[in-house]
Amino acid sequence: MLRPGGYLAFTDAVWRGESPPEAVKASFDLDYPSMGWLEDDLAAIHDAGLELVEHSTLPDEAWWDDFYTPMEARIAELRTRYAGDPEAIAILDRLAEEPEMHCRYSGFYAYEFFVARRPSAVS
Repeated sequence: MLRPGGYLAFTDAVWRGESPPEAVKASFDLDYPSMGWLEDDLAAIHDAGLELVEHSTLPDEAWWDDFYTPMEARIAELRTRYAGDPEAIAILDRLAEEPEMHCRYSGFYAYEFFVARRPSAVS
């Protein structure tokens, strides 16, 4: 669907530390069981006939400023709203584990940002 000369930008979670602790592995196995390595994404780009333009690892601030800090604030609000609902609190407890896991294990995974391009058609 990408026209010749067109660009594709995307992010993907990738492993970056050998032998991740069981807690982080189990979490990603639940939410993203097919998570691979940077090399897997680079190979997929190549195999799709695209050219890699650039890739970089999103900085840790992106996790906190744009995702975890607002997430933690929202979880706190919802804990108050659903204080009498054990099922809702259990869900919020599960969601709250993610930023805690990131604090402990962020060296084992990252989000990588990719820009790829479909080569222009040959005349």
